[in-house]
Amino acid sequence: MNIYADWLPDNAYYAFHLLAWLGGVVALQWLGFHRLLWANRRAIFLPAVILGTYLILTDIVAVHFEIWHFDPNFILAGSVESPIARFLLKPFGVPIEEWLFFYLTAQLVSQSFILFLPKHLRKEPKTRQGNN
Repeated sequence: MNIYADWLPDNAYYAFHLLAWLGGVVALQWLGFHRLLWANRRAIFLPAVILGTYLILTDIVAVHFEIWHFDPNFILAGSVESPIARFLLKPFGVPIEEWLFFYLTAQLVSQSFILFLPKHLRKEPKTRQGNN
């Protein structure tokens, strides 16, 4: 039984699950702890960008040397005919879903780490005037 058969094409499964699950958790953390996360934004975004970029580069190398590949039937770029659109959806041979996966995963780990740190090891948000 395919619960997506009537509304989600096969090539959108990866993107859908990535954004629904991983993106949802990242968004919920920001909704619940936006002031704390914003106060620690440098400690969140810098490691996420560095790690995500490193992982993307390793993926580019692996695809280039044919260590692995991505089935065109299950990525967004697989159904695109335009070379420009294909490059935008699969830059340097790695699907945009994989780019999002690496950056969102690194983001989730970074911000979760901040949320679980003891108070004395992270920056606390500035309190507003009149609040104790």
